[in-house]
Amino acid sequence: MSKVLILGMAPLPFEKERKVYGTGIRTWQFAKSLLEDKHEVCIVAYKIPSTYENNNKVKVTYPIDLNKYKQEFEKYSFYLIPLEKKEFEDELILNNIHDSFIPDCIVGATFYPSFIATKIKSNAPFWADLFGHVMAEAQARATSIDDDEVLFHYLNQEMRIVNNADIFSCVSKRQESATIGELGILGRLNRYTSKYNFTRLIPCAAPEDDFSHTKKVLRGIDVEEDDFVILYSGGYNTWVDVDTLFNALTLVMSKNLKIRFVSTGGEIKGIDEKTYSHFLKMIESSPFKDRFIMKGWIPTQDVKNYYFEANLGINVDKKIYEVFLGSKNRILEWMRAGLLVLSSKVCELSHLLEEEGLGFTYIAEDANSLKNKIIEIISNPNLAKKVAEKAKNYVIENLTYYKTTEPLREWVRNPKTSPDRDKERVLDRSKEEAFQNLERIVKSQQEMIKVRDERISELEGIFHKKLIYRIYNYLKFIKKRIFLI
Repeated sequence: MSKVLILGMAPLPFEKERKVYGTGIRTWQFAKSLLEDKHEVCIVAYKIPSTYENNNKVKVTYPIDLNKYKQEFEKYSFYLIPLEKKEFEDELILNNIHDSFIPDCIVGATFYPSFIATKIKSNAPFWADLFGHVMAEAQARATSIDDDEVLFHYLNQEMRIVNNADIFSCVSKRQESATIGELGILGRLNRYTSKYNFTRLIPCAAPEDDFSHTKKVLRGIDVEEDDFVILYSGGYNTWVDVDTLFNALTLVMSKNLKIRFVSTGGEIKGIDEKTYSHFLKMIESSPFKDRFIMKGWIPTQDVKNYYFEANLGINVDKKIYEVFLGSKNRILEWMRAGLLVLSSKVCELSHLLEEEGLGFTYIAEDANSLKNKIIEIISNPNLAKKVAEKAKNYVIENLTYYKTTEPLREWVRNPKTSPDRDKERVLDRSKEEAFQNLERIVKSQQEMIKVRDERISELEGIFHKKLIYRIYNYLKFIKKRIFLI
């Protein structure tokens, strides 16, 4: 068996915090599968801000005593070291953990942890999970904030990962192709790697656990027993097409009084704080606002109960590259619970739904197409039931954590470095200069932001002082006038 150091994201699903993002689910998808194969696993996880109700900071002391971080969950025993951003990026801490654990291989679970893993000084083979194409995500983010400067930040990290990892996992075949293109640009497609397979497909997956309805959370509480409930669960990121969703729901609600929209989840702090608030503003102005039940972020252990009390899970993607190259965890969870899925036809998974008859799709960014598909589903309850049952069985047979991670599990049994590890690459000279330039640009941007924030704070202080001074003089003037009267 191998000793595996995983750098990932937290909370992990079993921690039962109020928010669990896709990156935490992905980390556990990898870790749980490796634990199932009896490997010794140490997870160093970045604690996503605002996700922990009681954010007790872990104080790292030297030398690292791994026994302090021993975790027992169900039949699994492993090390879990959750760290704040500053500690997670600290090379001294990372290398100390590495040297205490002495891994046979390192696995970066999702993009940011994979970037942090490049800071570890190690000869161990390194697997980087890219979990979606980050430059497409950067494009979506730049569009959202109307500023392309953010591209440098993502590009710097992506180049580091692609330049250093020995092997990569992607969530779709499309993303595999995009990654191979990046490897070529950075000179990794060279004479040493001619017949080497750099990429592996590990799609999003659902846990093996048997989903069950543990308590009533919706029917007879927020909706009637016979209402048709359309459910959205999870964060509202830059790719969520809330305009099409709202317009389609408005059209359907005007024709059917029994339709209710229920949402669990909300804004993603630090990533997208606009999409959800924009959706709420539209709902507030709607004549059907009482039929939108917006629950916000709810305890993780309660989320699955909503799957059993809804009629339809809805995924609404924009037609952008981030979605085209990526995938969706929430769709797999709905399918695993037996909840019928309706999705915009953009990501690779949505094409699978249509091709295998596992769900329904509509034309992305087309409110009439979405409206018509909802009406069709409501009109064919027997068909909807059959499709949902087929989808559940398909997930159990093909898309569980353990099944999807077979390429990773095979590699971990005998981890190897890439053929060009430690070899001189002809493009290295120009790459080093590019890396240095990117880092200078990113640091320069950070300094500019710091100076700007300080100046704004200073100007606000001056403004308030002047305002108070003007009010003070005005009150003195009024006092004199009253005295004269």
